[in-house]
Amino acid sequence: MPRARCGDCGRALLFDDWRKGADRCRDCLGRERRAPATAAPLVAPSRPAAGDFRRNERMLDEIPEELIQELVAALEAEAAKLGPRATTPASPLREVLNEMGVGSSPHEVGWTAWGFAIGFGANIALAKYAQMSSGASFASFAVPLFVGGLVAGTACAAIGWGLARLRDKASA
Repeated sequence: MPRARCGDCGRALLFDDWRKGADRCRDCLGRERRAPATAAPLVAPSRPAAGDFRRNERMLDEIPEELIQELVAALEAEAAKLGPRATTPASPLREVLNEMGVGSSPHEVGWTAWGFAIGFGANIALAKYAQMSSGASFASFAVPLFVGGLVAGTACAAIGWGLARLRDKASA
């Protein structure tokens, strides 16, 4: 039966690695691949033989029923934490936002709002200066002022969001 922890560093293995029977985590394997003389050549994965399936079935039959029940209970508890949104199919935009981790930081909203406000305000000040120095009417600068403000605000909001994520990761 494969181990659930890395043999070198002791960290928990990812499920895919554990399922494949790996005994080391990807970081430890990556360190080995980067070694100059001892690195093994990478080989494309081959299709599993029929004997592998039988061996896996036997391995699963050897797992105690109590362990399986404990794993099922842990998975059900994790699914209960996620709530109903885990069972409903997400939109492609929601999947991208979940992949990026939007909403996982407590400071994201504030920093994003301040970033938008600063970017929008800076664009307004710059456009007003350009309008005053050129002597043009405000009406000729109104649309570029607001469109540029939205673009600059959005860019600064993204920067603020990224800084909040970096700050939270650094403090964790």
